[in-house]
Amino acid sequence: MREFIDAAGVRWTVWSTTPFSSGVASNLRTGWLTFESSGTRRRLAPIPEGWEEAAVDRLRSYCAAAEAVGRTPITGSRPIEPRD
Repeated sequence: MREFIDAAGVRWTVWSTTPFSSGVASNLRTGWLTFESSGTRRRLAPIPEGWEEAAVDRLRSYCAAAEAVGRTPITGSRPIEPRD
């Protein structure tokens, strides 16, 4: 897990995510980088080699290239269904 600040001054936390279920899209089966800031989450797949030691500029470019995704509570392999 690493933290960095992007060019706009936003603080991000990044970590590698490896799925524990085969019920994910084929492009995600080997894992992805998760980028999270206040209220925002992004995903970059596949995990770039050497990201743990990458310079901050490289992390910023990975983050910029990452796909925005919704925030799903972790309860196994499926999101929690809202109740009325």
